[in-house]
Amino acid sequence: MKLKVLAVGLCVVGLAGSSAVAAPPPGKGKPEKTGELAATGSKPSPTGPSCKPKVTVVLKGKLTSASAASLAMSVTGSNRWGQAWKTLGTATVVVDTETKVRRNGQKLVSDLVAGDWVLVQARACKADITAASAPTLTGVHVVAHPAKAA
Repeated sequence: MKLKVLAVGLCVVGLAGSSAVAAPPPGKGKPEKTGELAATGSKPSPTGPSCKPKVTVVLKGKLTSASAASLAMSVTGSNRWGQAWKTLGTATVVVDTETKVRRNGQKLVSDLVAGDWVLVQARACKADITAASAPTLTGVHVVAHPAKAA
């Protein structure tokens, strides 16, 4: 009787061990590494254009000037990642074709007027923000409201 229990126990342990060690079938499991990261075997750069992790910087303030390629603003408020720009008091935000701009139903950067209240959302590298100088921001969303009449 004890011999049967021992044999059954060994079979169970053998099956559990073989299933734990077995490789997943093709097309299942973790994907294979390809591309530049697989060749170097390293993590993405913490700074620069392909950095990880990226954080969202939110800046609030008054628009001082706008061109087709950038916005200049005086910063009066920010989230925790935008404190460097709030301390400086000004920020220049690069605007590209992917940036969404909204102002009273209008959707072009040329529709923005100096003096508008703006809320800018941009993405930046976490490591760059902790540096001594504030890096250049590329806007993701820009929401503007006309300045209140005095």
